[in-house]
Amino acid sequence: MRRWMRWTFIWLVLACAGSAQDENQPQRIVLSWERDPATSQSVSWRTVRHLDHAVGQVVKVKEWARMFDDSARTVKARPARIKTQTGAAYTHYNVLFDRLEPGARYAYRVGCEDHWSEWNLFRTAGADSAAFSFFYLGDVQNDIRSEVAPLLRAMYADAPQSRFIVFAGDLVNRGSEDANWAEFFEAFGHILRMTPLIAAPGNHDTDKEMLDDRGNRKVDPLYLAHFAFPQDGPEADHFKETAYTLDYQCARIIVLNSNAYNDDRQLRWLESALAAPRKPWTIVLFHHPVYSTGSERDNTELRAMLAPLFEKYAVDLVLQGHDHYYGRTGKIFQGKIAAADAAAPIYAVSISGPKMYKQNQTFTHLMRRMIGETQLYQILTLSPRYLTYVCKSLDGEVKDGFTLVRQDQGTVLVEKPLPAAGCSCAVR
Repeated sequence: MRRWMRWTFIWLVLACAGSAQDENQPQRIVLSWERDPATSQSVSWRTVRHLDHAVGQVVKVKEWARMFDDSARTVKARPARIKTQTGAAYTHYNVLFDRLEPGARYAYRVGCEDHWSEWNLFRTAGADSAAFSFFYLGDVQNDIRSEVAPLLRAMYADAPQSRFIVFAGDLVNRGSEDANWAEFFEAFGHILRMTPLIAAPGNHDTDKEMLDDRGNRKVDPLYLAHFAFPQDGPEADHFKETAYTLDYQCARIIVLNSNAYNDDRQLRWLESALAAPRKPWTIVLFHHPVYSTGSERDNTELRAMLAPLFEKYAVDLVLQGHDHYYGRTGKIFQGKIAAADAAAPIYAVSISGPKMYKQNQTFTHLMRRMIGETQLYQILTLSPRYLTYVCKSLDGEVKDGFTLVRQDQGTVLVEKPLPAAGCSCAVR
């Protein structure tokens, strides 16, 4: 009996020690950017216990991983204690690795002594002339662990060389509930540790009890705690890291917070971002569609405010979510299909999660392709001359695709993916 009690006591001590160690271990590690992707990389994570000496370490990859520990540069993390709806508290950290070399592969880890993550890899952006690919996802929102995880793994297996993921909002169903975020990170697994995320907030990422000074819903603090995005947006606190620009090689990506589409501060900022010296390609990312595809929605005010700016400044592509029904237009100018060589944007709405709506008939005359009841992911490949867009389902079948070809006087839309536009970037 005494022996049994002794072993039980030892087991409990070891179990508690293991639990305490897990509370110090980095969780929910995700790559994103605050600054230039060619020379910097941001990493965010959290721990259950607050760690005073949390850091990130980064080293340029050479021949032998055994040398990482001795060669790595250490950067102090920025902590923030966050309390969830259940009352549980966690510390979220962010570290910015700067002074990196363009077009180089790096290894990194986060944590502190005796509580390190594994070493992960990322690659900095290269020359503007180099081709690259990225993923585009619509809402995942519901049943993320059970029904979205397979799509994410199929996506990554299809194009592991893709440089980042753009997310058109509704990353989770309830942005204030930590259990939703647990599903999100479990479903992505190692992908977000290797492939940076660019996100626009959706309505489900907001807190309906928190309103800004114009009466619009504010993005939930738990959403903001998990990521580190650029802070070059409109000069209002609620746009911090929810509206921003990011240049990656030959593309400029402008992210909007469409929960506050009617805020004149964001509109003025958007116009200044569009009027700035441009890259070969301009892509705008936000949640609520200009031309709705699902249910009986029609965002008339949003369309009246945004579409004229996109047309005035010849935006190439607008990526959206929200409607849970896939739709992709041709080039649109003043609400009508424009010529293939017109200076006019293409609009896409995608859905990656299992929640589906019925088709919206209002704008079918503008759509080149509409797809219902199908979880989808998109792979975009860009070079200075070509922008190729491919939409696929879970089984890898191509459901839609097009190519924009840049010429001296603008772009020409070709209603199929062109092999000449294939990605030539190096595999990770």
